[in-house]
Order: sequence, then C-alpha cells, then structure tokens
Amino acid sequence: MKKINQEESSSKNTIKPLSAIVLLATLKTKNELSHTAVLVKLLTEKLGRLNVKSEIIRLIDYDIKPGIKENMGKGDEWPKILKKIIAADIIIFATPIWWGLHSSLMQRVVERMDSLNDSLLETGTSPLANKVASLVITGAEDGAQHITGNLLSFITYNGMTIPPGNSVSWLGDAEGKNEEQLTKLFSKEPTKSMIEVAWDNIVHMASFLREQPYPRAIWGIRGSIKSGTVGIKN
Repeated sequence: MKKINQEESSSKNTIKPLSAIVLLATLKTKNELSHTAVLVKLLTEKLGRLNVKSEIIRLIDYDIKPGIKENMGKGDEWPKILKKIIAADIIIFATPIWWGLHSSLMQRVVERMDSLNDSLLETGTSPLANKVASLVITGAEDGAQHITGNLLSFITYNGMTIPPGNSVSWLGDAEGKNEEQLTKLFSKEPTKSMIEVAWDNIVHMASFLREQPYPRAIWGIRGSIKSGTVGIKN
C-alpha cells in the first residue's frame, strides 16, 4: 500500500472548494412562495454535498438598472452582483416561465452581461472563460426548451462551458402547495434524476477546468470588431 505523504495530504485538504452563484430570476419577493426558489434550494443542498459553496442572488431584491454597461450609475447594484459572478466557478441561471419565455429579470441579466461579450470580442479573452453554466427552469406551461435554447446560446457566446445534461426543469401545476409539498414533489422522478445527472456533470466539468483551463490562444480573434457585435468573428 502506498504511504501517503503528509504534506501531499495536507495540500489536498486545503484545496479551495468550488463556488457557485445562483442568479434567481423569480418575480416573487422573499415573502412570497416561489417554485423556482424552492427547486434552487434543493439543488444547492445537492451542491453542498458535493463540497461546492453556493450563494443565491434573488435578483428582485436588488436595484438592477436597465442598460448594457457594467455600471449604469448611481444606485445601480449590478456591479456587486457581477463581481460575484466573475469570482464563481459555476453560474446557475434560474428562471420561471412566463408566457413561454424566461422572466423579465433574467432578460435584464442577459442585457447587463452584454458588456462581457464586448470584452471577449475586443480582447479575445472572455471574463467568463473556464466557468461552467447551468439552467433551472420551472413553470406550469411549456416553454422550457425555448428558454434553454435562448439562454444556452447566450451562455456559449460569452465563453462559458456547458456540460452534458446541464439543465434542470420542472413543468406542471403546483398551485396551492406549500414549500414542504413542493420539495417532496421536486424530489420525485424524473426531476430527481435530472438533478443528480446535471450536478454531477457540472461539478466534474468545473473541477476539470480548474485544473486544465482553456488555452488562451483559442480565444484569439482576427481583425477589428466593433463594440456591441454579437457572436465570435473568425
């Protein structure tokens, strides 16, 4: 049996845990029951068991000004949220479905993160490179696939990585149920398996990218690209 070097063992024990930031785009305040918030809570508990530290940002509690700049001036609380996004290893976009679309707060996040796309296009380096992204979607109506397509397009064009089975969604009528009942509902199949697969893959990919980040060269771009251009120009 191999004798474990004490210094090596100590080094492994001091490795910084992965961190996750949840951008919770429910339109309900903390005093109201949100199906998306309940599912997010269940997911972060799973992350905790995988040694991932997570923080939930309930967007409705913040004054996020409209615009496409990193800082829209006096009273704008987006810059402090963005700072946490940049510091995280895993970024979770959580939204309810409203009329087949993600919530207005999630769209506000997309618009405010536009400046990061400009940085990628102008410098060839994404501030979000080597970060893993995931989606959480809940609703009483269809629309999850449409939302997934839109948000994953945004995610990839901003340099984030998408592992297999990266999203968790629940669709159905849960009107009148309390938090305990919702938790039991979300813990059943097929949602249970979706959570297990998604979070195992997300944590695996985030751990891999920490040890083996993308080479800077692959973000290289040719030519002059104006600010506000969508996508990556080859």
